[in-house]
Amino acid sequence: MRRRLSSRVSAAAVLTLVAGVTVTGVLFYAVSALEYGKQSLGFQQRANLRVAAIRRGLDDAIEVLTVTNQLFRTLPPAAVTREQFGSFTRPLLQRYPFIQSFAYHRLLRHDERAAWERDVQRTWPGVTVRDLGPGGFEPAAVRAHYNVLDYFEPFEPNRATLGFDVGPLPQTGITIERVLRTGKPAATALISLAENPAQRHTFIILMPVYRPGAPTATPAQRHEAWVGDTAAMIHAPQLVHKILHSGGLLDDPQLALRVYAGSAQDGAGMLVYANGPDAAPVPGLAQWLPRWLDVWSRDRETRRFEVLGLEWHVRVDALPRPFLSDHLGSVSTLLGGTLFSILAAALMQTLSQRSRRVQWLVDARTADLQVTNEKLNADVAARKRTERALQESEHRFKRLLALSSDWYWEQDVNFCFTSITNGFFEKGRLDRADFIGHPRWHHHPEMLETAWGRAHMARLEARLPFSDLEYPITGKDGVTRWFTTNGEPVYDAHGEFRGYRGTGAEITERKLAEQRIQHIAHHDALTGLPNRVLLQDRLTQAVAYANRSGHALWVLLIDLDRFKFVNDTLGHKAGDQLLKTIAARLQSSVRESDTVARLSGDEFVAILSEYPEQSLSPDVVGRIMRALAQPVDLEGKEFIVTCSIGVAVYEGDGVPSKHLIEQADIAMYSAKKLGRNCYQFFEDSMNEEAQERLRIESALRNALVRQEFVLHYQPQLDLATGAIVGVEALLRWQHPELGMVAPQRFIGLAEETGLIVPIGAWVMRTACAQAQAWRAAGLPPLRMAVNLSARQFAQPDLVQSIAAVLAETGLPPACLELELTESLFVDDVARAVALLHELKNLGVALSIDDFGTGYSSLSYLRTFPIDVLKIDRTFVGQIDGDSDQAAIVVSIIALAHNLQLKVIAEGVETAEQLAFLRAHECDQVQGYYFSRPVPAEEFAALAQATASGVAALASA
Repeated sequence: MRRRLSSRVSAAAVLTLVAGVTVTGVLFYAVSALEYGKQSLGFQQRANLRVAAIRRGLDDAIEVLTVTNQLFRTLPPAAVTREQFGSFTRPLLQRYPFIQSFAYHRLLRHDERAAWERDVQRTWPGVTVRDLGPGGFEPAAVRAHYNVLDYFEPFEPNRATLGFDVGPLPQTGITIERVLRTGKPAATALISLAENPAQRHTFIILMPVYRPGAPTATPAQRHEAWVGDTAAMIHAPQLVHKILHSGGLLDDPQLALRVYAGSAQDGAGMLVYANGPDAAPVPGLAQWLPRWLDVWSRDRETRRFEVLGLEWHVRVDALPRPFLSDHLGSVSTLLGGTLFSILAAALMQTLSQRSRRVQWLVDARTADLQVTNEKLNADVAARKRTERALQESEHRFKRLLALSSDWYWEQDVNFCFTSITNGFFEKGRLDRADFIGHPRWHHHPEMLETAWGRAHMARLEARLPFSDLEYPITGKDGVTRWFTTNGEPVYDAHGEFRGYRGTGAEITERKLAEQRIQHIAHHDALTGLPNRVLLQDRLTQAVAYANRSGHALWVLLIDLDRFKFVNDTLGHKAGDQLLKTIAARLQSSVRESDTVARLSGDEFVAILSEYPEQSLSPDVVGRIMRALAQPVDLEGKEFIVTCSIGVAVYEGDGVPSKHLIEQADIAMYSAKKLGRNCYQFFEDSMNEEAQERLRIESALRNALVRQEFVLHYQPQLDLATGAIVGVEALLRWQHPELGMVAPQRFIGLAEETGLIVPIGAWVMRTACAQAQAWRAAGLPPLRMAVNLSARQFAQPDLVQSIAAVLAETGLPPACLELELTESLFVDDVARAVALLHELKNLGVALSIDDFGTGYSSLSYLRTFPIDVLKIDRTFVGQIDGDSDQAAIVVSIIALAHNLQLKVIAEGVETAEQLAFLRAHECDQVQGYYFSRPVPAEEFAALAQATASGVAALASA
């Protein structure tokens, strides 16, 4: 029977196997799906990166031609010489090798053809306006207009094409018509170069040149104003290769890239660039398998976009990879789960068989127990004799039960151990022979000399109980563990002292937890460096040592220069990693006896003590700066983070320790003002400067409440009429003790502290109210210009607050002009564009202040709804003595007028500057030559007198 039962497979084993295989399958499916998801996501990210790089590179190529075209927009086309064109384009050809050539096609009427040919033949005899015939170049047929290839670079290899009329060419003619119809640049389809037919896949970008000042709003106006075009001939394969190479996107062996350009019947166009082998076809079996079982799975991303009318198709294929390299987790889950299921089923089968055998044995033993029961009855009498002894020991064991923990111990009258249960030796990894027969202080000789040890021995001599005696012991394995013990004296029936007995327990985990809590209370959780509490204790000790030894003490406050940039670009996780790296480098760059602590955020403090054999010198600070300036690898990107260090020196002069950190902070702030990445030692003059800063800041916080701010107004004159057409509101601070505080002393501080927001709101409301008061008093209509700071521009309710001021004061929105600096647009261009359009919808005018001194971009001027450009005073002040500055001013005026913008020149102080600006058609000016900023009453009188003078001149 037993053999039959043991050979039968149990239901529990079958259920275990089925459940294990089911769970394994579910886990395999889930892990495989995650693996394929991760693989596809990574592929899409890399594919999108390459598509974005190609599209961005094509936009950059367009920007290069835009720069060339600007040469003809800034100056009249007739004023641009062939030498200027060559000097301007040759550096661009060297910088962008994918551009085959630059060209300027001049539009000639038939009556201008002879004059042009005579002019060119002075240098190149025999050159005429030509067409491309069957046998080569031949004189062009008579037409109303010729689109002549006039300027081009490189010149010598292509000199034979001088005078070639590109208008009859199908590609050129179609593209020119599209350019004039849409008003935007356009590109031809892919062509082969006439001088090098083997070099295929080339296209030409054309950008029109219009007659200066001519209207170009409609296609008809553009046809009328068209005087030629600039062109760039670009080799598409070389362009794509340079884009991918400059972005480091050519070294991925797991991707195959195909780039097509132009249109074709299959929708892909001509292949212009290929990188990597072509993706192999997927076997037919893979088409019927789910993705998570498809060994031959392929990923493919195709993107299509259009640039200047030319279609581009980018296809990215994922190349085959070894299956296990991406699916090791799912395969391991499948194999491991299957093996575990089989073993679990075998275990259940074994347990089932053992249960049957146990049942059989129970039945057999039951009969034997009946015989044994009779014998036990005979032993009852003997057990009753032992009851009395058990009752005597009952009290002892009840007491031990109350004291019991991990082990029990006993000592004799000499306090030597006579018995210790095994739990003590097992948990402590100790030998019994080392403790039996010895007192407790045999292994703790320090008890004879320490206060806690002597107190414990005194309780033993007094025969008093004790509890919670804690002590460490190092076991045979070299690990130190903590124990606690309780004990009470033992007396016999006659009251004689017989020793001690008690219990003990291991408390290592509790002691380690207490130590960790103590460490956390005094150390920074992220870097492990001492925190403010421990720093103050270490600084107090260092000051005490400096007082005793007479040696100097240096306190360094170290602040990272670019930490906020790392946090903003890579996130707080990368920022935490950077702080850990900096903390490790700081510790390794100082001595073990020195202290490095984290003060807060990205600020660290180092305490350096001078010893007789080791003196302190500035080389120590330089070593720390060099250590921190080493490159740091954060998420695959290399960052170099510099620091600014302030040093406070203590030479036993009694300065409180907390003031040393304050002095180091003041010195560090001074290093920041010097341009960062340097160090400064504290000097008394720095403290005076800091006190001045605090005094200004404190007074600034009360200036609005005390009505200490006033506005002065500087007129803006129209050069055509001489009338005052605008006024700029300028903030002044009239302090009762400091007098008239210069704006440079408090504007930067107000921006830094955030006080510029309420101050700017006051300026906006006061300026608008004053402008409305002037209108009510009968002054001519004036445009009030008010500056917006970066803090104000970042306020979420900026548009609503300006609208509320206009509604409150009754000032028409057209009479308000908001002056913005270029730095406001750098951080978030998309938000800036949206916000400027909201402001423009209010009806106010917008101007860019100090144009040319910041991050200027032509694309910004096209995108932003700007009305006015203000030329910075740094350019205007040097136009009469610096030809380069004068050229910049002329270019800004021409650029603004081409974009239909007004131009205001700031800082006009001399008649020569005024004459220069009037000669180059600057619209408006302001500066000390006409008037300094004056109070509202003086400005009203000035505006009234100016208006009367202009009226009298007009009537005369």
